[in-house]
Amino acid sequence: MSSFNDRNDARLEDPDDYDVRSRRLQLIVYSSLVAFVVLAVYGFWLITSLTRDVNRLVIEMSAMTRTIDREMVVMATKMGDIDERMATISDSMVMMNRNVGSMTRDLSSMNANISNMASDTTTMAGSTLNMQRDMWSLNRNVSGPFNMMNMFNPMGGNQGPFPGSPGPYYPQHTGGGR
Repeated sequence: MSSFNDRNDARLEDPDDYDVRSRRLQLIVYSSLVAFVVLAVYGFWLITSLTRDVNRLVIEMSAMTRTIDREMVVMATKMGDIDERMATISDSMVMMNRNVGSMTRDLSSMNANISNMASDTTTMAGSTLNMQRDMWSLNRNVSGPFNMMNMFNPMGGNQGPFPGSPGPYYPQHTGGGR
């Protein structure tokens, strides 16, 4: 005997109800089958597209590798040149450091000499001021008697007494001297 129970057989129920269920089941199965076919075609397209893209990537990577191999030799040569130049720069910097030290010593002695020059210039200005005062005093003391002698000179003009020179000039210091 079969283990199939006749009471649960859907065909024994209402035939219209059986047809409706059967159509629903067919609709679900056919829809699923169509969706599976669409997804299978889409998956196949994705796989072929991915394969094509990976193939292009491999071609590009091999071209880049060849280019980089060629350029690495050039870069290594250039880096060697840079290394030599940096060594030369290092030696030059040591020499510059020595020269700057020498320049610092020279500038220190120049600074002392300039200070002495400023002091000497101030002394010269004072001496010149004293000479100016003496000449002014001499002019005031001598111009009167010489003016009287001009009257006896036939070539001399008699325009009146000599007005004299202005008073002594006092220099105005505006710089950063001492």
